[in-house]
Amino acid sequence: MGMSFRRAEPRDTAAAQAAYRRIVDHLAETVDFPHWHTEGHPTPAEVTGWVEAGDLYLAVDPDGTIAGVVVLNHDVVDAYQEAGWAIVAEPNEVLVVHALGVTPGYLGRGVARFLVDASIQVAREQNCRAVRLDTYVENVPARKLYERCGFTDLGCHAVCYEGTDLNEFHLFEYVL
Repeated sequence: MGMSFRRAEPRDTAAAQAAYRRIVDHLAETVDFPHWHTEGHPTPAEVTGWVEAGDLYLAVDPDGTIAGVVVLNHDVVDAYQEAGWAIVAEPNEVLVVHALGVTPGYLGRGVARFLVDASIQVAREQNCRAVRLDTYVENVPARKLYERCGFTDLGCHAVCYEGTDLNEFHLFEYVL
């Protein structure tokens, strides 16, 4: 595939915002499984914040084009505290995956799997014990991807994110 995976730098902010914009626009034209278009997510300000925090990672094609994006940190919403995870771990021992997306020109080329595998590698490098994430209940393609990547689906949970009416998400865990 020839992709590289790296943390976004401040100079990448505009390109990362454009990558997310292309993803959201594509979802608007096709099927918005994650409801990013309908919910206005992520905003340019969110992307800027992720870059500034060092949480945004990029899958980059050899020509420098952003093929995919993912946010990796230790931030969770309240529902994560109540889930029946396979292992008990401190927040710094769990890498949480957010806002994983593939730009339209790279769909069907293994970029999503590349992002997931690279995220698991980051978790190993940070000596985490697990990788966790959630995906909207209607996002069946993402749910199937995570299962193929070895994540355990803990089923549908009520998850509340500020600024959205969506509240039914599947929680997933990959134990390292």
